[in-house]
Order: sequence, then structure tokens, then C-alpha cells
Amino acid sequence: MGRIRAVTAVLATAGIMLLSGCGASNDDTSGTSEAAPVQKQGSEAADGNAKAQPPAQPQAGKSQASGNDDPTITRAIIKTGSLTVEGDDVSDMRQKAVLAIAGLDGQVSSEDTGSDPDGKVTRANLVLKVPTKSFETAIQRLSDLGKRLQIHQESTDVTEQVVDVASRIESQRASLDRMRALMTKANTIAEIVSVESELTRRESDLEALLAKQKNLSLQTDLATLTLTLTEKGKPPVETEPAQDKGFLAGLKGGWHAFTAVFSALATAVGAMLPFLVLLAIIAVPLWRFRHRLLRKQPTAGQ
Repeated sequence: MGRIRAVTAVLATAGIMLLSGCGASNDDTSGTSEAAPVQKQGSEAADGNAKAQPPAQPQAGKSQASGNDDPTITRAIIKTGSLTVEGDDVSDMRQKAVLAIAGLDGQVSSEDTGSDPDGKVTRANLVLKVPTKSFETAIQRLSDLGKRLQIHQESTDVTEQVVDVASRIESQRASLDRMRALMTKANTIAEIVSVESELTRRESDLEALLAKQKNLSLQTDLATLTLTLTEKGKPPVETEPAQDKGFLAGLKGGWHAFTAVFSALATAVGAMLPFLVLLAIIAVPLWRFRHRLLRKQPTAGQ
């Protein structure tokens, strides 16, 4: 009986706690329902203030970041050109041209000058290398040296070649990594030799691709400009090469004649060699057969 009473008391206590919890939850629900109109009123007031104010402008950085996430491809352009400038003093124009190009981080790649019989420089040809971004500026500064007679510009888009070479380099490097992994798994000498041969070939291909990539980079980073400076009112003097005379001239002429004759004979022998070989293949067996017949004829007569 005591145990039954104890169980009954516990059940009764649990029921009371359950009823009190339900009441508290109802009170919380009613409290939140009462607070809801207040929040709604506050939100309506905030909406009213927002409508009264002008709309905020979107931030430029965010719009750019969220607008287009695709990477932009920088175009690779090779620029070349030629420029002819006429002036009073070619030597002075040349010095100013060199200084102008140096100011643009450029350099003189090659130079060829011509002068009159008095030694005065009347013509200068300069092959200039300037940064591609400063190509137009270089043309403008060099044109200001005198009177511009001729100008020519050319641009070549090599973006596809640059992208293709970069992709092939990446693939070749991945291929080399796989070959090196195979090298560690090779067991026999034949397998090692085969993998090393293929690894050497692919390394050579990678070096060729890297050289091509470097060449394209140099061509796109530095533009080539050919500058011709001429003296005003005078055509450029064409200097004729001095002709050799005497013993050395005769020796050079004889040597050139000997090499020309030898080259002609070698060419003729080379052209006839296949026919001579074919003739020998046919004639030698016939000669041997005839020789045998001549040796057998006296024996048959006896």
C-alpha cells in the first residue's frame, strides 16, 4: 500500500508540472502576439522613413565584383613601324632621337649611317626598341625632330598564340610529372631506358615551348620602330664598296672561279651518280657472263 501511494503522489506531481508548463507556454504565446503589432508598427514607420528618403546609390566596388566574375584576357599585340624624318642636321637629330628613346626606357637595336664626301652625316637608319605602351609617344617625339616624310604602323594580334603556348606548357609540365612518377615505378633496365628516353624528349619539347613563349613576350613587350633620318634638301648618298685591285683581287677572283667550277662538277656528278649505279648493276653481270662464255669456247672446239 505504501508503494502504491508513493507512485500515485509522483504521478500527481508530474501532472501538476505539466499543467503549469502548458500555461506558461500559452502566456508566452500571448505575449509575443501582443508584441507583434508593436513590431509591425515600428516596421511600418521605418518603411515610411525609407520611402521619404532617396534610394541609396549602389557601391561601385560591389557592383563590379558581383556583376562579372569572368577573368578578362589581356590582348597580346606586336607593334612595328617605320618613320622617316628630314632635318638640317642629321647628327643632331640622331642624338636627340637616342635621348628621346632612352627617356621612354627604349634602346637602339642597330644603326647604319651614311655621309657625303666631306664626312658630314647625311643619313642615319636606327632600329629602335621601345615599350609597346610608349609606341605612340615615341612616334610623336621623333616626328618633332624635323619634317616627317613617311610613317607606317602595323599591329599583329598574337593573343591566340600566347594562350595556346601557355596551355601547351601547362600540359607538358603535367606530362613530365606523370613520366617522373612512372620513373619511380620502373623495375627493369628496359623500362628505365624507355621512360628516360620519353622524359628527355618531353623536356626538350617543354624547353622549345618556353623559348617560344619568351620570344612572344619580348615581341609584345617591346615594339620595333625603324627611324630614317635624312638631310633636308639632299638625297642620301649611297656609298659604293671599294673594289680590291692587284694580287689579292686576282687571288680572290681565282678562288671564286675554282669554287664555282668545283661546285658545278660536284652537282653534275651528283646528278649522274644514280644512273651510274644502275648502269653498273646491269653491266657487271653481263660482263662476267660474257667473260665465262669466252673461256668456254676453246674447250668446246677441242
